[in-house]
Amino acid sequence: MFFDREQETEQLFNFFKRDKNVLMLAPRRVGKTELMHRVASLAEERGFRAILFDMEGYREEKDFFQELCSAIQEELGIGASLMATATDRLRKLISGSSQSDDWRQILLKSDWREFAGHLLAVLEAENSERQWIIMVDELPIFVGELLKAGGRERASTFLYWLRNARQKYRKLRWLYTGSIGLDAVSRREDMEGALLDLEIFSLKPFQRDTAAEYLELLSKDAGCEFAKAAVECLLDGLGWLSPYYLEKLADQAFARKQQGKVDIALAEQALEAMLALESRPYWAAWREHLTKNFIDPERTKLFQVLDWIASNGPESVSRDSLLARLGDAPADLARWLDTLEADGYLSADAERQQFWFRMELLRRWWLRYVVGQR
Repeated sequence: MFFDREQETEQLFNFFKRDKNVLMLAPRRVGKTELMHRVASLAEERGFRAILFDMEGYREEKDFFQELCSAIQEELGIGASLMATATDRLRKLISGSSQSDDWRQILLKSDWREFAGHLLAVLEAENSERQWIIMVDELPIFVGELLKAGGRERASTFLYWLRNARQKYRKLRWLYTGSIGLDAVSRREDMEGALLDLEIFSLKPFQRDTAAEYLELLSKDAGCEFAKAAVECLLDGLGWLSPYYLEKLADQAFARKQQGKVDIALAEQALEAMLALESRPYWAAWREHLTKNFIDPERTKLFQVLDWIASNGPESVSRDSLLARLGDAPADLARWLDTLEADGYLSADAERQQFWFRMELLRRWWLRYVVGQR
């Protein structure tokens, strides 16, 4: 369910109207994909044409442009004719292609840079009145795969090629996002220059009053009623007001309603149910993210930081105590804390001297299912 986010939607369109490209920073489960779909649904009436594709699970540069082509083909039923035009151009301009080749065959036969340059040129020229918005989800995970396969040089080449393309094809608007911060990945690998032309847009969780309104809306749809104390209990117990987890909590509460109502006791049961064994799929991506997207020794250190903070309870943990506990260099600890904060695990005070789990339910889940079990 898409709820609220009108202000965020308008902010994005304002960027696009001012010919800006956007890097959206958004931890997992905060609603970034729903927001992008919202932008896509409103694009035509706002004078744009929008496409969206997801790069999680891909490992080659050509995969990026294959997914871009597929998204173009699906867009508003006009993609087939546009891709036919693009394919004709590609056949003429890319050596080694024949008249019988479709765009997929041409892509396989060609250098990805050559193919992509011609494709974007066709896309920019296709409609002078309506700009294209190209939204790419999970780009940081894809860049991480390039790093694994070819190291910094390969990933840097791709990111700087995208930057050059943004500067060359100025009628195209881009939005990148992912559950890993692309800024954190580029900073770690010294590739931040590839992002300097992007506007930073941070997507936050719901404010407390908005989260309460969301729960009330869900309860009406479910034919249920929350006691005020029950709403407060759910919000306090969750701690970080992600739309995804608010909805899951509400479902747990509705399953326990009595005479159409949820009181504070049932709300507490709903919170505990979120930590039951059968609810592990709601949380598994947090552990999997570190396992899949980092390599040792960094991966082990990230787990150690989270394990220690989780074991300390809901209170914050100081940087000094982490240094004493882990015995690592301050610069290394700072890098790991930056990563865990950017990826949504931790929050910090203004001086970045105290750290705690951003979401209390996640801390409790981590303590129950991750600490001491690797």
